Amino acid sequence: MLRLHVLDIVFLVILLPENVKLLKNGLALTPPMGWMSWGYYMCAVNCDNYPDKCLNENLILSVADTFYHDGYQEAGFEYIIIDDCWSEKERDENGKLVPDKKRFPNGMKYIADYIHTRGLKFGMYTNIAEITCMKYPGSQYFFDIDAQTFADWGVDYLKVDGCFVKEDYLNTGYIDLGQELKKTAKDMVYSCSWPYYIQFIHKKMPDYQKIAKHCNMWRNYHDVQLHWPAVKAIINHYKNEYDRISPYHGPGQWNDPDMIIFGTGALNENQSRVHYTVYLMLSAPILLSCDMNKITTFEKKLLQNLDLIAIGQDPLGIMAKPYQLEQLVILWVKPHLPMKGDRFHSFSFAIVNLDTEQHLISIYPVVYGVNSTDGYSVMDVFANTFRKNVTLKDYIQVVVPAEDVILYTLFPL
Repeated sequence: MLRLHVLDIVFLVILLPENVKLLKNGLALTPPMGWMSWGYYMCAVNCDNYPDKCLNENLILSVADTFYHDGYQEAGFEYIIIDDCWSEKERDENGKLVPDKKRFPNGMKYIADYIHTRGLKFGMYTNIAEITCMKYPGSQYFFDIDAQTFADWGVDYLKVDGCFVKEDYLNTGYIDLGQELKKTAKDMVYSCSWPYYIQFIHKKMPDYQKIAKHCNMWRNYHDVQLHWPAVKAIINHYKNEYDRISPYHGPGQWNDPDMIIFGTGALNENQSRVHYTVYLMLSAPILLSCDMNKITTFEKKLLQNLDLIAIGQDPLGIMAKPYQLEQLVILWVKPHLPMKGDRFHSFSFAIVNLDTEQHLISIYPVVYGVNSTDGYSVMDVFANTFRKNVTLKDYIQVVVPAEDVILYTLFPL
């Protein structure tokens, strides 16, 4: 079994290798897990006409209740994050941001307190420009005031967008806002969109060494859309960018492929397995975006699979390496804990088939870094069953269904 208790994870984090680089705020030592409003709700402010799809106080509190009562919190989901479109269109007379008075009548401190009483954490959104991506007040010229405002409200996680600014400002604005957040003495996970705008808007290569010094996590590809082709595009992007971005990925600093789109009806069961598994193999943040009441029984069981989550939340935080086996079949290989002694990692192998036809795949694990001379015990993670023991000379053969994934974990004997 792959399950790790919370105390085990804390102990293992203490034993991390000295060369692992951590952001100095000491947060997000494993990838954040939670819920974010944007992917499904977007700028859902027309609550009179669409009360069932409305970004408001009741929605946020209901997500907290669902996490608390339905097993998500125990599985590791803890952050509840409000994205764009939460504020009034004007600041107050003191230059402070004001929550929309109709949709958030009790204010953000009330929401934060409600979430905190359930042992969960609260996140919010801003942009480093004068306005947000949806034309609400941004934080430019107000970094100090906004940082203190978010701290006073009890914010634990801040997503910062980068619309409508020039390249040079991206390379200074995120650093400057981060410094103001530190001055508040309120710990906040700092989520940046910095590399995305550098690469896809300004057509330059991001300086990940600098970004990793200042941000806990960062978006570096397009927003996920509510359909399977968007998920496939994200998977292929991370495959193609692995060599560039993996050196800067680890405890306290994570590449963020955007949200999980369960609960939207966008994916079938096979596609859902692929979506979730690849993100966990990447040690990526896991942020749902949906009406939590629309999560299916299958999706809930998958989301709360502790054997899967142990792979994604592994304290070493190693980003799985991709290997193209066939044109539409990718093998993702991830070393992780537990280890045998200090030499032999466990490994997870995710064979991802993006084709519309099944594929017969054979792999020799020794080719991909396994090295225990006593061999390995192979577990089928989805079936939760022992498959067989293998030596360094053996191969594994399996039929991978169309648009699906087979996931094995190899434990050193």
